[in-house]
Amino acid sequence: MALSFRFTCFFWFTVSLGTTFAKLPQSPPLESAGSEHIYGGLNYGDSREDVLSKLRKQGFIQIYEERDQGVVRCAVRWDGLRYELVSKLVEDKLELCLIEGNKGWQDFHFKEVVSEEWKNLRKRIIQVHGKPKKSRSFPEIFEIPINDLGGTVTDVWNFQDRMLMLSVRRYEAKDCCTDQILEFTCSTLLIKPILKKSDSN
Repeated sequence: MALSFRFTCFFWFTVSLGTTFAKLPQSPPLESAGSEHIYGGLNYGDSREDVLSKLRKQGFIQIYEERDQGVVRCAVRWDGLRYELVSKLVEDKLELCLIEGNKGWQDFHFKEVVSEEWKNLRKRIIQVHGKPKKSRSFPEIFEIPINDLGGTVTDVWNFQDRMLMLSVRRYEAKDCCTDQILEFTCSTLLIKPILKKSDSN
């Protein structure tokens, strides 16, 4: 009964959240290859304060920090779908960005949420960068290695200044409400700058 009640609440919360996000303005598009920015006005080497300031100026919402993880998170709104921008800092310098889809454990989540968010991400990347150099179809859930940070990589785009890698992840985590270990899935886009030797010195 408890899981059934939580499922019902989660379902209506998701519908309500999706309806709300559909009415909000779009987040900035992906940056083209050759742009000085990684995404959303963020540059390689930006400090934590720089990242926070730039995200606010760009109109991102739901900005928060996980200082122990060295990340700044905020919401991304694309085509009525909610993603999360994860800005990873090392020694107070921005190293890379991740755009993550919604994480969920429900039976419907993988096929109905993750696959749709993955399709939308892939479509958006192709609109900016063209077809990927390496590609495969959306995986079956049993094909995804569990608790692997890279998950199953479906598409890779390589450029002189950046690499984009689209993947689907499956991992275990403790549910905060029930203390049960549940299996979550989500789509993930990695945007990693490629530095010239002169830039890395």
